[in-house]
Amino acid sequence: MIRLGTLVVAVGLIAAAAAQPQLLVNGVDVPGATTALVSDVTYAPAADFARALGADVDVDLAGGRVTLTLGAAIVQLALVTETGRVEVPRPAVVRDGRARPGPAALWTGGEAFLPVKAVGEALGGRVAFLTESASVAVVLPRPGLSMRLEGFGVSERLVFALDAPGRYVTFHHPETGVLELRFERADPLVTPALEGRSFVRAAVERVRGSSEARVQLAPGVEPRVWSVPAGVGMEVVVAFGASGAGQEPIATVSRTRWVLDAGHVSEGGAGALPADVEGELTRAFVDLLAVELAQAGIDVERTRTGPAPVPLGDRTAMGVGADAMVTIHLGDLPRRQARLYVLDDTDAAETLDRAIRWNAESALDRADTDALRRSVLLRLVTDLAVGRDWGAEFTRSLGAAGWTVEGPVGAPLAVLAGAAGRGLFVEMSADDLRDPSAVGEFARALVSAWSALGGR
Repeated sequence: MIRLGTLVVAVGLIAAAAAQPQLLVNGVDVPGATTALVSDVTYAPAADFARALGADVDVDLAGGRVTLTLGAAIVQLALVTETGRVEVPRPAVVRDGRARPGPAALWTGGEAFLPVKAVGEALGGRVAFLTESASVAVVLPRPGLSMRLEGFGVSERLVFALDAPGRYVTFHHPETGVLELRFERADPLVTPALEGRSFVRAAVERVRGSSEARVQLAPGVEPRVWSVPAGVGMEVVVAFGASGAGQEPIATVSRTRWVLDAGHVSEGGAGALPADVEGELTRAFVDLLAVELAQAGIDVERTRTGPAPVPLGDRTAMGVGADAMVTIHLGDLPRRQARLYVLDDTDAAETLDRAIRWNAESALDRADTDALRRSVLLRLVTDLAVGRDWGAEFTRSLGAAGWTVEGPVGAPLAVLAGAAGRGLFVEMSADDLRDPSAVGEFARALVSAWSALGGR
């Protein structure tokens, strides 16, 4: 009986292997596709599938996540090790912070497998089962490429817009002052050559099934290149260093201690997204913002330095004794638009009492002295005015950089209680959180606004 059972299983496995579909990605055969892991769902080995898509893949087994990056498009999948549990409580598939349909990735046999249909469609492709050949075909769209010149304040930027995500590589030749960008599988749209202050000429042409852009830089100019999501496609941005027509350096301020906080969905951000998505976006933004502010002479402390969430009470406590606190959150907003909140004393008695307690306990390790509580209350009211004034100056400074800012609006914000109101609560879009240029603009606006207050 045991031998018979073993034989039946072996025959079943052989039959299953023989019936596995062929996977074609943009016409390229990808080995290892299988429907044996989950019934009626085609999975493919992550490394081979990603390579055929032109994407980079990272498997985080400890964190239970697989991340694919194709240009500016980032697709994340929950990773599970039990084939019977591919539906997870949070969205299993997320692209650029937005939930997508589909099951989780699987870890089996020492490697990760990805759901073909979910990944292909998340990247904007079409997925079809071809009955005649028993194959699954994934076809990603060929991006259309256009070029434009933009300016933000004193900055000048070249923007290469693609209507679908795609892989690109850059080559900088300092000896000749030439920057080249190659956009794989992209079709150039009719775009005239451009001229600017930081570059002599920029032009796009088709080269062997792809598109190449050549930018002749002005003497002494250093380019910076990054990409950001833009609708279903992406944009590749080329900015220029200060020796050309780039952004001015951040002004240095007197030594102060600021606390930077990366927020979570559960605290009032874009509630349609899972908390870990907002946490990752805001933490990456705050990490870069900390570098910019440190260059301005500010002693920066971050509430989170890793992916693990930190309790609200602990983050609030870090604001005690700080000169200022800034908390960054994800909001359902268009690009270059932000919402700004400050701690308000209107309808916020509980929050104010909490702030008094934080500061009182910090000073004496107890909060039972009425005179001290009255003193802290007086100081707190003054600091609330600092938050409002700083917020108003920040709105003006960021607006000068081309942003639209809603606020500042007063609200009972517990996270700012430890800093006694000397703080700002900022919401911004996922696209801006991924945009390195937004970091510099935020840093300049924060420091400029603080300096306008005399650093009080």
